[in-house]
Amino acid sequence: MKLIKKWLFISRSFAAPQNLMPSILTVILGIGVGSFSADAGWEWCLISLVLGILAVIAVCLVHLGGNMLDDYFDYQYDILDYRKDLRKEGEQAFTDKYPYLLDGTLTLAGLRRGIMVFLGIALLFGCIIFWFRGWSVVMIAALAAFLCFFYSAPPFKLGFHGLGELVIGLCFGPCLMCGVWESTTGALFTYEEGFHAVTPFTDGLAATFSWSAITESFAHVNGFCWYIFALGLAIGLFVTNILYTHSFLERHVDDVSHKKTLAVLLHYDWLGLAAYAFFAFTPFILVLVCVGLGYIHWAYAFVCLMLPQTIWVMWAMVMYSKGVEVPTDSPHKWLGPMDNWDKIEPANRYYLMRWYAMRNVNTGFCLILIVVKLVLLLFN
Repeated sequence: MKLIKKWLFISRSFAAPQNLMPSILTVILGIGVGSFSADAGWEWCLISLVLGILAVIAVCLVHLGGNMLDDYFDYQYDILDYRKDLRKEGEQAFTDKYPYLLDGTLTLAGLRRGIMVFLGIALLFGCIIFWFRGWSVVMIAALAAFLCFFYSAPPFKLGFHGLGELVIGLCFGPCLMCGVWESTTGALFTYEEGFHAVTPFTDGLAATFSWSAITESFAHVNGFCWYIFALGLAIGLFVTNILYTHSFLERHVDDVSHKKTLAVLLHYDWLGLAAYAFFAFTPFILVLVCVGLGYIHWAYAFVCLMLPQTIWVMWAMVMYSKGVEVPTDSPHKWLGPMDNWDKIEPANRYYLMRWYAMRNVNTGFCLILIVVKLVLLLFN
């Protein structure tokens, strides 16, 4: 148990709401859809709930394992030395990077074991989901796994070539919500003959692994659950901005350490801030477009309640670009929880206050969607 607690701590489990909230949101949005509806029978409803829960846990484990994997490859690259050198020169640089490897709290071998355990359990849960849902889930998971691994792993090291923010946004936005939705409802695609899942119970084990089962499923697709993709894209843009917050604030550090993030490539303040505004405000536009097209209920527009908080983060980023200090001793309560703030090193607060605020925007956005869905279920 001590080792597991250590793995959870070093994997930055405080960032779990970043993936947990969208995952839980997707399961709740799936109530009454596909195999998670009364029409499918109580047996399928129960199975769908279990598969949804397994998908939520698997996504969380992939995220935590991915954080550890990122530390592993950054340690190999020795990226922290660049940050320490800049701090000595009086520059702002976030230095809470794999301290557990430096102080002996965990060895590199222990880190590798933690990565294998987290990702191994996620793979096991993925196999169970595949057993019931077939190849559509595998294709989504394979894309996400490839992108997550090569975010920091050679030879691609996507995070070092300006693609890191977009990769993470894609993985923990559209891929996450489409994958969890398919796991929970089996209804990401619309079939002409109605709901159908290729499973050992209905088609036999051979059908699950046969090429004909894959091609047949594609042949019968006549639609796609676009509003889930749109909501996933909205969440993905928020997640992108959570990472981009770090990239923008640390671009001088990343540039010195030869890590070409998107913020480094954009170079100019006005371009970097324009990208930040796009990532921060487009999610609200996507929801309003879905409401306007009639894809979702008008009540989902209540996500706009998160706009004031989003505007504050945008303002704080503009102030940073102008070299104006934003007070960090006591963050505004309405910005949401900021874990263990009193224990955070003052020199790192300039980054974490903005990071927490953007994380809380994502969490609040998901919570509002969850509440609206539950209220609609209650009154329908």
